[in-house]
Amino acid sequence: MRFTFYTHFNGMAVREGLEKTADWAAEHGFSAVEVLESAGPKYPSLFPDRKAAEAAKKTLAERGLSVACYSVGTTVYKNPEAVASLKRQAEIAAALGCPYLHHTLLLWLADTEGMPSFEEGIACAVEAAAEVADYAKPLGVRCIYEDQGLYANGVEGFGAFYRQMKQRCGNVGVCGDMGNSLFVDEGAENFFAAYAEDICHVHVKDYMIRTFDKAPSRNWYPTKGGRWLRETMLGDGNVDVAACMDILQKAGYSGTYALELSHPEPFEAGVAQAMEYLRRWDD
Repeated sequence: MRFTFYTHFNGMAVREGLEKTADWAAEHGFSAVEVLESAGPKYPSLFPDRKAAEAAKKTLAERGLSVACYSVGTTVYKNPEAVASLKRQAEIAAALGCPYLHHTLLLWLADTEGMPSFEEGIACAVEAAAEVADYAKPLGVRCIYEDQGLYANGVEGFGAFYRQMKQRCGNVGVCGDMGNSLFVDEGAENFFAAYAEDICHVHVKDYMIRTFDKAPSRNWYPTKGGRWLRETMLGDGNVDVAACMDILQKAGYSGTYALELSHPEPFEAGVAQAMEYLRRWDD
């Protein structure tokens, strides 16, 4: 079983430098890293050009590490600047030797004034994402998407987007996220079962689910149905991790497991617990 260093990779690389960060990742049992960038101009990229990406690839390889996925947080709705940025980042992903460009689509998590209808939002996301995926294909980079937000989330919401993408582009796949569907009050195992054959990358996380009148602290986030979520260490929450893992194994999943651990508990303790927990499915 192979693990990807995801949460805090960028921040550690900025603070400590890539060499020290790569050393830390290798020492803690990771075989790959996942980059997390933004398509917005306010956030400088960790790898600003192909030359920097090629140098980073070499630094990581010297420590037995690869780049499993290049992720970008953005909203593509009526946002040509984001599309242009994603194309540039596909080039960076290729220079890193990374097989996947994972980008978000419509980041709204709560009803906001000016939001498009579901149909309009999905149609715009498909047009933008198809343009990026077509651009990435000759670079040898496959575009993948996760269930997220209020639009392309849950089995049906994501399907409304992904079915059209598969018809438009062959260069697409699914990032199976163990927590995001909870924001629309669906279990992650249902999403994994529906898209198991197309899952080529996995984000690992766990949430506690509770019912409150209001959030007891800043670590809690509302679901569409009015419940509250708090991220926690893997195995301590309500995500049916076992069901997700069993589905992946039956589908023949052979990719890495990216630890997306943003819980308030200490990060290193969360890494150790997540690896120990997941290794029970290690052949």
